[in-house]
Amino acid sequence: MESGQFDTISVRTSDNVTLGYSIAGLGSRLVAQILDNLVAVPLALVAILLYGGVASAFVTSSEGAGFAGAGAGFFAAFVYFGYFFVAEAVTGGKTPGKSAMGLRVIRLDGSAADFGALAVRNVIRIVDVVVVLIGIVVMFFQPQTRRLGDLGAGTIVVRDRAMVTLASAVAPPPVILRTPDAGPAIDGLDRIGGFERDALRVFLSRQGLSPKLRADLAADIARRVLDRLQLPPGAPERFWPPELFIERVYLQLDQRHR
Repeated sequence: MESGQFDTISVRTSDNVTLGYSIAGLGSRLVAQILDNLVAVPLALVAILLYGGVASAFVTSSEGAGFAGAGAGFFAAFVYFGYFFVAEAVTGGKTPGKSAMGLRVIRLDGSAADFGALAVRNVIRIVDVVVVLIGIVVMFFQPQTRRLGDLGAGTIVVRDRAMVTLASAVAPPPVILRTPDAGPAIDGLDRIGGFERDALRVFLSRQGLSPKLRADLAADIARRVLDRLQLPPGAPERFWPPELFIERVYLQLDQRHR
């Protein structure tokens, strides 16, 4: 792992690809914890009630009631802390609170937090929460906002990277048009195939070309398309500016294929 600033980390994968992550801040982590507590605390209270209801049927002495109370507390703690472990293990490092805040637990090398790492960080969570909220104090002074559980497990909480879908990965760049006017109908468009139409789109979506290079390319493409259309020498299309001609051909072809 490489770290240039405290709010970001860069990790290099085994394929020698560098990925950047934004480290979750103390505020977003506390909000995620509060949201999780809205689920975990009621679960713990339900656990106490269930345990108490079952234990009351078997308790016959004050000593037994004391053991039952201790057992209820232990069972409630098991449910409370188990909620975080199970949620992170099932979802690959997220709890409902973390999901709402766009956060995820990962290992310091950028890989997904495995079962062992999640177990360690959630066992140490007991110390983070019980010992006068020491986890908050540690996160406040720790440059990467890691609590004791993260330090012990070799994990870090980051802002979840947006998933890249296949559709977005292969989506073509937008076509840049000076005018949406397709102009008068152009004869011979049935002679233009998919290859030529794609070539027109590539040209019209190309950015960063110098004015001269763009004009030269437009003139060359327009000449080739005019030859392909087999328009007569006096056809009005031959007197249009090359780029306007290309745009109108593309727009009319696009309308045909909708």
